[in-house]
Amino acid sequence: MSTRTLAVPMLLSLLALGACASKDIAPSFGSPEPMSGATTPAGPGAASVSTKSSAPRSEERMAMKDESARYSAGADGDASVSASPVPPPQEYKPGLGTSYGEQRFSSVRGVQFRRADQTNPAALLSLRYNDSDGVRQISQLKTGGYPGRAYNQSGVLSMTLRDESGSALPGAQVGSDVYAVGEAGARYVIGIENNSNQRYEVLASVDGLDVIDGQEADFTKRGYVINPYTSFVIEGWRTSDDTVAAFRFSDMDSAYAERMGKGRNIGVVGVAFFQEEGTTTNPNELHRRDTADPFPNRYAPPPPGYRANGY
Repeated sequence: MSTRTLAVPMLLSLLALGACASKDIAPSFGSPEPMSGATTPAGPGAASVSTKSSAPRSEERMAMKDESARYSAGADGDASVSASPVPPPQEYKPGLGTSYGEQRFSSVRGVQFRRADQTNPAALLSLRYNDSDGVRQISQLKTGGYPGRAYNQSGVLSMTLRDESGSALPGAQVGSDVYAVGEAGARYVIGIENNSNQRYEVLASVDGLDVIDGQEADFTKRGYVINPYTSFVIEGWRTSDDTVAAFRFSDMDSAYAERMGKGRNIGVVGVAFFQEEGTTTNPNELHRRDTADPFPNRYAPPPPGYRANGY
């Protein structure tokens, strides 16, 4: 008799363990078990789980209320454990930046160049850029005309922002600045032109970052050398002696400077020209060349030993 009495609770315990094991196959996290005969599908194609219970006693109701309050308020009573923290919404930043684009072939080689002045460039040019809506908004704060292209010049030295076909981007004069009007996703290049008889070292920056090493730009770094009466284009951030990462207009969050944590100066392209040491030309030579006459003898001169009577 005693043996049978003990066997029944043991059998019920085994059945209860078996039921728990079967529910662990498709667990449902974050949801309480249904009560009062409610039914919840375990998943597509799976059997529903039905739970029936009689009305709980007052002591059980109090215990369940305390347990529910503990999960709602958290284990320490002041923080919810059932809800994930909601991240604050990111602030939308209008306008254009310049992204770190695809790899393009652009080969360079080392040359010797000594600056006449190490820290003071002979010319400093810049162009700002934005999308058409951004240029329109800034033009409401400042007045100006429309030069028609993104171009800036200082004497014989000039810079321009060009599209991938080589045409100058449209530009707008806003106050004392020239704005290039770009479009997200479009590739652009920086055009450099030297119409002098001297070489210059050219330092270029985009969004405040040096185009060669990608770090914050300053006059102590080295740049590209441009020969007299020539021009070239800078196509991107230099990644090796033979490749660059293309300049492409992008949204602000995708801009290279923003992703590098240095987005303060997004929206401006700068070029500094450093004069070469020992290239100052003799003023007399400059005058001689400047006054050179393409037709120095306008009339036929007499031959040597010629006499007025023709003999």
